[in-house]
Amino acid sequence: MKTVRGRVVHGDGLGRKLGFPTANLKLSPSARPPRGVWRVTVRGTTLGERAAVCNVGVRPTMGGARLVVEVHVPGFSGDLYGRVLSVAFVSSLRAEKKFASLAALKAQIRRDVAALTRARPTATLNA
Repeated sequence: MKTVRGRVVHGDGLGRKLGFPTANLKLSPSARPPRGVWRVTVRGTTLGERAAVCNVGVRPTMGGARLVVEVHVPGFSGDLYGRVLSVAFVSSLRAEKKFASLAALKAQIRRDVAALTRARPTATLNA
C-alpha cells in the first residue's frame, strides 16, 4: 500500500466553501502519490487513525495546473495546520475529472464520501 507523509498547509479554501474541508498536504519533492480520488487511511497526532477521501490532482474544474494533495476527513473539525499527516492509499474511488459546475463537483464529492461506508471498490494500489 502506497503511503505518503506531508505537512498540512493553507489551501484556497474551496473544500470548506463546498462543505468538505480538506487538509492540503505539502509533500517532499520525491513523493509520488497516485493521481485520482482515493479511499485512504489518514494518521496524525490530532486525528488518530481515520478513514478519509483524498484527491491527488490539478483540480480541473477550477482550471488548476499545479498538483495538489487534499484530504477530507469526515466528521473532523479541528485545526491541522502545521501538523504532519501520514496518508495510506487503500483503494481507488475514481479518476479526477472536470465537472460542468461547482454544484456537480459538490454532488460527486458527496458520493465519494458516502463510498467510505460502502463495500470496498475493487481497484487497489500496491507499492
